[in-house]
Amino acid sequence: MVKNILGLDLGKGSLGIAISRSGMFVSPLKEVRFHAGDYDECIKLFLKTIEMEKVEHIAIGLPLFPSGDPCEMTPIVEKFIEKIAPLFPGVDINKVDERNSTVEAAAMLHSNNKNSKKQRAVIDSAAAMIILERYLDSIGQL
Repeated sequence: MVKNILGLDLGKGSLGIAISRSGMFVSPLKEVRFHAGDYDECIKLFLKTIEMEKVEHIAIGLPLFPSGDPCEMTPIVEKFIEKIAPLFPGVDINKVDERNSTVEAAAMLHSNNKNSKKQRAVIDSAAAMIILERYLDSIGQL
């Protein structure tokens, strides 16, 4: 069973993070906010989480158009992966199709009585939860 997995949802100025310590249950972590487009700052802030949580695997959302074609954020996520991979040689990094993850996260939060205004602070981590759940499902752990 795969354990200590982070789910990531990378945006232009935020990084949503979720974790599965058991390999079955997924919990959100505090989002990382950084200056828009400053992914080096994001990585510095994100390093602490990886080290504290003893992460063995990362499931990162790969943004795509509904057609499945790459979008504006696709190469940014690819470059982000290239930057973090050497920093964590023992960590397995997996790309997960993130299409509609934010929509699913918003619906989940709405069903938990969080209106749009309350969702802003947690929507990216909720999307990271969806991404991580998709990864766990793809490897047969959910």
